[in-house]
Amino acid sequence: MKNLTFPDPVKREFYYKQYDESLKHWNIEIETLYIETTFGKTHVIACGPKDAQPVVLLHGMTVSSTMWFANAPVWSQSYRIYAIDTIGDFGKSECIRPVKTRPELNNWLNEVLDTLNIEEFYLIGHSMGGWIALQFSLQSDRVKKLVLLAPVMSLSGLNWRFPFKLLPATLLKNSYSIRKLYEWMFAKQNTPNLLLYKQFLAGYKLGKIQLKVAPTVMKDAELKGLRPEALVLIGEEEVIYSSVQKALKRADETPNMTVHQIPACSHCLPAEQSYMVNDLVNQFLAGR
Repeated sequence: MKNLTFPDPVKREFYYKQYDESLKHWNIEIETLYIETTFGKTHVIACGPKDAQPVVLLHGMTVSSTMWFANAPVWSQSYRIYAIDTIGDFGKSECIRPVKTRPELNNWLNEVLDTLNIEEFYLIGHSMGGWIALQFSLQSDRVKKLVLLAPVMSLSGLNWRFPFKLLPATLLKNSYSIRKLYEWMFAKQNTPNLLLYKQFLAGYKLGKIQLKVAPTVMKDAELKGLRPEALVLIGEEEVIYSSVQKALKRADETPNMTVHQIPACSHCLPAEQSYMVNDLVNQFLAGR
């Protein structure tokens, strides 16, 4: 069946080449897997000791699993890492049916986990991946620890500027608008990675998003029902939230959540402040 995200085989091959170039940044031994699901083949990057505690990574919207280049090599020293390309988003997963609801999204993730024989695991999500991870954790007993890196919407509404950055990139698909969106998500003093930008640019120009689930701000009652212990990391210069202080306050007031602000970074904190993020996550997962 047709890959709806990249239906044109020539464009798909070009994007995949950009993806593979970005993946070279990992610079470690990896396995690549394809998992059959109701919504199409899901691409997974696996690394780390096969008998270690499994850790699942869910990337931010439109950036794919290659975004974990500064994190997965460190975390995989102690854990078995599974970085999943979200179905319907840019990446190497081959979507054959759009994902339109939360239950469909959760069914897809459960199918992937079942095939990988992962019953209990630690879950780490960035941005949209953070929202997916949070809402999945609210209804699943499989997640033992949860890490949310600048989770979109979950704790606060969107900055009013965000649509004015996103819409030109998605509708006009010109290099200028796409570059402005990419750069906006980094703190001004930080230099975005060029190779990942080339992949980001190719995705916006050549791909069609099939993930149709819109993230929502979680209600207090939902957050209070969160079962796994959770770590929330938010950059001091975060641009996505309508109110960073509100997001911090809600996380701080939520049982089972520990929140930290990360200095000198914005929305792309896993890359911008990788040393601090890696260390805090390792400490949290190890129970220190």
